[in-house]
Amino acid sequence: MWNVNALKNVVYNWGLIGDSQHDGFVGLMNSRFPPEAFQEHLDKRRKAIANAEASKELLDGAVQRFPEVVDYKSVESSFDDLAGFGIVFTAGGEGERLRLSLIGKGVSEESLCDFTKATYPLKGFYEDFGALQINLAMVGWICREYGVDMPVIVTTGPKGSVTDRVIPKIISKYNNFGISNIKIIPQDERLHFTVDEKIAVRLAAGSILPVTHPDETGGPLMKLKRRIDMDGVDGPSIPLSARVSTQKTSAPAAPLQWLSAKGCEKLLIIQATALYDPRMLSGIAAAAKGRDCVGVGIPRKGFAPDDPFGTFVVVEKNGESALCIVEQGIRNGGTRAIADKNTGAHLPFNTGLYAVDCKLLESSELPDYATPPKEVLPGAPRSPKIGYAATDILPLARRPVVLTVAPNMYSVIKSARDLESIADAADRFGLRETIGAWR
Repeated sequence: MWNVNALKNVVYNWGLIGDSQHDGFVGLMNSRFPPEAFQEHLDKRRKAIANAEASKELLDGAVQRFPEVVDYKSVESSFDDLAGFGIVFTAGGEGERLRLSLIGKGVSEESLCDFTKATYPLKGFYEDFGALQINLAMVGWICREYGVDMPVIVTTGPKGSVTDRVIPKIISKYNNFGISNIKIIPQDERLHFTVDEKIAVRLAAGSILPVTHPDETGGPLMKLKRRIDMDGVDGPSIPLSARVSTQKTSAPAAPLQWLSAKGCEKLLIIQATALYDPRMLSGIAAAAKGRDCVGVGIPRKGFAPDDPFGTFVVVEKNGESALCIVEQGIRNGGTRAIADKNTGAHLPFNTGLYAVDCKLLESSELPDYATPPKEVLPGAPRSPKIGYAATDILPLARRPVVLTVAPNMYSVIKSARDLESIADAADRFGLRETIGAWR
C-alpha cells in the first residue's frame, strides 16, 4: 500500500499537495492506483516507448506493396448481411478541439457543462440529436425494418468522465432506441507519466487527483475480453469458448462472451462522432465474409509527403507479410510511390472503420502504443500518452482486406466548422427520414 513517503518519491509536482491533503490523496491512490497498478502502467509505458522506437525501423529493408482491396461499388450487399454482427460505437473522446472551437465561435462555457462530441446537437434534428443518437436511431430502424438483431456496445470515457455520465442517461431516455441488446462500457484510464517517469497531480474542484488519460482507441476493444459486472468492475480475461451459462450466476461476463451468446461472430467498429450512409454498414459486413478483419479506406488521388492520414500497405520483412497502417512519421518515398496497377490510385488512407472477427480479438493482444508527446500540465515537459491503438489489429489478421469507399459516404465531426457539413451529409444519407421512421 502507498504511504506519504513512497508517494513523495513518484509524484512529479508533490508540492501542490498540502499537508492536510496527504491522507486523502494516499487513500485515493490506494483505492484507484495501488502500487501494483502504478508499476503495471509504468511497465506499459516503457514497452510503448520501445515499440515506438522499433516502429521507426519498420520499413528498413522491407518490401512494400499495394494491399488487396475490394471496391464498395463491386460488393453486393443488403441489410440482411448484418446478421451475426454486433456494433461497437466508440464515444469516449473528450472532444476538446470541438469544445474550444465552439467557445471561439461565441458559445458560452457554461452551456457546455454536459458537453460530449458524440452527443453535441446537430442543427434541425429531432430533439437536438447528436451523431450518437442519430447512429443509434439508424441501427434501431435497421433492426426493426429488416428483422436483424444487432447487439450494440457503446464505449464511453473512464468512470466519472462527462461521457460516462451523459451518454447512459440519453440512451435510457430514448429506451435504448429500440435496440434489444445494448451495453455501455466505460474505457479504462491510465496514469500519465512525465518524461522522468513520475505521475503528475492536478487540482480539481478542491481535490488533488492524479493526471490520467483514456487508454486510446484500442483500449475498448481489449476491454471486451474482460469480465465486467454492472458496476464496471473488471476481472481477468476469459475465453470466448466459455459460453454464457443459462443458469443464474453472480459471476460477471466478458462483453465478447455476451456477444457470442447473442450469435455475434463479427463486430463493426464505428466512430460515434461521424455519420454514415446506412448502406456503408451493410457493405462492410458483406466485405467481411470469409475475412477476419476489414479496414475501410479511401484511395488517394495523389500522395503529398505531408499527407496526415495513416496508410494501408502490405509490408513484407524477414519472411513475414502483414497488412499495416503506416503513419506519416514512418512511411517513406517508396510508400508514396506505390499505386494500384488497375486504377492508378495511390494507397488508401484509413477512415477508422473496421470489421473484426470476434475470435481474432479474443486470441490477440494489441501492443502498447505511444502517442506523440502532448502538454498535460503547463510548464511540464511534454510526454506521450500510452494506450492501445485499434489500427494494430490489422497486422494480427490472417485474412484481411481493405474495403475502399468514396469520401462522401461518411462525415466526421472534428471542430465547429464540421457541424454544418455533417448536417448536410445527414440529409444526403436520408437520416432525417430514418429518424422519422424510427420514431
